[in-house]
Amino acid sequence: MNGLVALVPLAELLAEITGSRSGASAAALSILRNGDVLSGHDDLHMAVRHQLVTTGVTTDSGVVNPGRAAELVAVCEVLGASSLPTATPAPEPRLVLSAPPGTAPILDRERLDGLILDVIRRASTSLTIGGAFWNEAGFALLDEVLLPAVTARNIATTVYVNTPGAGYLSELEGRLEALSAAGPVTIRWFVGPRPTMLHAKFVIRDRCHGYLGSANLTSWGLQSHVEAGVELTAGQSERFVQFLEQLDTAGLFGARPRPGA
Repeated sequence: MNGLVALVPLAELLAEITGSRSGASAAALSILRNGDVLSGHDDLHMAVRHQLVTTGVTTDSGVVNPGRAAELVAVCEVLGASSLPTATPAPEPRLVLSAPPGTAPILDRERLDGLILDVIRRASTSLTIGGAFWNEAGFALLDEVLLPAVTARNIATTVYVNTPGAGYLSELEGRLEALSAAGPVTIRWFVGPRPTMLHAKFVIRDRCHGYLGSANLTSWGLQSHVEAGVELTAGQSERFVQFLEQLDTAGLFGARPRPGA
């Protein structure tokens, strides 16, 4: 992963670990001078170590690339000088909800669709999106933030989809082909043996922040069904993306739908 933009999620993770963007600058400078000096072993520190390797700042064995580490220092310093607030998840991940209109009261901060759209809106390098079922109205809701991410910001997006029944397959294929034509979008179809299926529903940005829950990314799931989900931490987000990649390597996803849908 190249370019200064790719270092922004790593810089934000360092800010979360140290408690401030100025602390992130100091940590990046220490990495440049002394290598990976992070001592923690929680999910956040694991996410930082993974990002150090994937962005080319260090190797798997911890050897520092001085030029890339210097770029990380520069990115941290720019963010530290910014007047914008640090865009990191809340210290305690949110529980988010949806329900039929006019039933249980749900605060704006608790809105399930609000978290999902916000995750997509804040993506700077990548998006990982998946669910079991889809509909046109759901795509219309997502398109408000997903299309700008793909077309304007060139966000590398991977969409994991369950192979639907034959009655909806051609419609879903057409929708996904149009999305793929709009920008850097990769579609991965679940092709595991019956009766297994992709049942998880998720939206993750930059491998460091996301949503995981019961709601399909349909209009009903986002706004009308009784659904619940959680805001993923940085480490949880990284682990879940790794999990999907491991399933892909194991042959559970393919470029085309499962035969005989």
